[in-house]
Order: sequence, then C-alpha cells, then structure tokens
Amino acid sequence: RTRLTHTLEVMQVARTAARALRLNEDLAEAVALAHDLGHPAFGHAGEEALDEVMRAVGGFRHYEQSLRVVQLLEVRVRADGTAVRGLNLTWEVLDGIGAHSKGLADLPAAHHTGSEPLPATLEGQIVRIADRIAYVHHDTDDAIRAGLITERDLPGQVRRVLGATRGQWIGTLVQDLVAASISGMIELSDDVRA
Repeated sequence: RTRLTHTLEVMQVARTAARALRLNEDLAEAVALAHDLGHPAFGHAGEEALDEVMRAVGGFRHYEQSLRVVQLLEVRVRADGTAVRGLNLTWEVLDGIGAHSKGLADLPAAHHTGSEPLPATLEGQIVRIADRIAYVHHDTDDAIRAGLITERDLPGQVRRVLGATRGQWIGTLVQDLVAASISGMIELSDDVRA
C-alpha cells in the first residue's frame, strides 16, 4: 500500500462518519486529503530520521510540513495571471491539517482533558480518528498479506470487538465512531479503544 491509498482510506472513513453525523463532508474530505502531504519518503521512519538530523533547528514533524506545503510551497495562479504562494484554504482546513497527528494512545477518551489541543472542528476531529482507523487496519492487513501473522493470531478480545475478519473491522470501527460521537464529542467507545 502507499501513502495515496492510506489517504483515500482516511478520506472515505472521514466522509462516511461526517455524513452519518450530519457534519460538513466536504470539510472532512479536504482535511483528510491534505493531512499527510508533508510526509517524507519512508513513512514514519523517514520522519524520525529527518527529525533527528533537523533537531538543531526544531526538528521535523510531518503535519507542520503539510502546512508548509499548502501555505508556502504550493503556488496557485489567480484569474488575473498573478502567481501566489499557498492555496486558498479556510482556517478550518488548515487547523485540521495541523492538529491531526497523534498516536492511538493519545486519542481522547470521553471528556478529553489532555494538554494537546484537538482540531477546532468536529470534522477535523473525525479525520484525526479516521487516520488511526486507516493506519491500524492498513498495518494489520499488510502484516497478514505478507504472511507475518494470520487473522487468528490477533488477540481474541480484538476479534470479539472488531469482528472475526478484516472485512468486518473497518465497518465496526466506523459504526463505533458514529455511535460514540452522536452526543457531539468525536470519539471511539471505550470497548474499541481498549
């Protein structure tokens, strides 16, 4: 799989959840499509290597690079032919891009009180969780397809909560995200988070 297939999976999960929750699907899609533009080659290993060599100047974080791409590096041409640096994105999209990145353990449980700010919009919060859903499923699927593990090697608790097969996992996770978020706080249930 590639960064592109991951991005498309994040976008599909985010749009589906946003639609079910009657939120702005287009905003969720825009954040999802741009959320990983700043990833270097070799995924998280590349990010860690760049972070190490750039430590003297503040390090490297792919979500900050994603913002640089859309605000500085990308050039658009106005109707009058003038070239302008940066895309014409709303602050909601920029906020979602910049605040999407956290590990699964850092995803908020009910009544988030962590020090890291969440994205300002519910759509940005959906993308943050959709990213985790997509990459955990993606990594597990890749390990199974490579023959490193089988579906039956997953802990029984995981199979009981998510389903017995890969085909059930995404559906269960998206349904849980929607059901747990009906109250207005975007989250996964404690059963799925465990």
